[in-house]
Amino acid sequence: MAALSPTRVVDVPKPGGAAVASRDELALRALTVARRTALGVLGDREAAADVAQEVALQVVMRRGALRDPDALDAWVHRIAVRAALREAGKARRRRAAEEARVALRGGVPPDDDPGDADLAVALAVLDGLPPRQRAALTLRYLHDLPDAAIARALRCRPGTVRSLLSRGRDAVRTRIDEDAR
Repeated sequence: MAALSPTRVVDVPKPGGAAVASRDELALRALTVARRTALGVLGDREAAADVAQEVALQVVMRRGALRDPDALDAWVHRIAVRAALREAGKARRRRAAEEARVALRGGVPPDDDPGDADLAVALAVLDGLPPRQRAALTLRYLHDLPDAAIARALRCRPGTVRSLLSRGRDAVRTRIDEDAR
């Protein structure tokens, strides 16, 4: 599919029906609606454009799942909001991890090579935590796994995962606060 430039939503016609609309029309409409929705959620044009492209691909690939063609915009909004919230969470976690790395390095910003230095910082942060808390934090923040996947990996319930994550984050926060003093 060729790169599509987003235009104003009012300029992009609503497809008459899922069967009638071409794939390109559907993609353009989804891209435009999703970009505006994501921009409202994220407030960042580049991140919104990335989310919109992801959403447009999902819409085109799953267009058969749309039962009511008149509900296209609502469907795109739901997908775009979910994707934008996921992106916002990832950005928030990246900022928090970056702040933690800077704090652990005594205010020195990280270098351009995140590989070994980031691993060393992560190990330092997790040092002293109980193994299950370390595992839960590692699976969540280094591998970005959801509670259900972590629960399967640790062979426990999702509620236990949330508890492990909460206690682990509290311990890490306490350690960082003590080191900052």
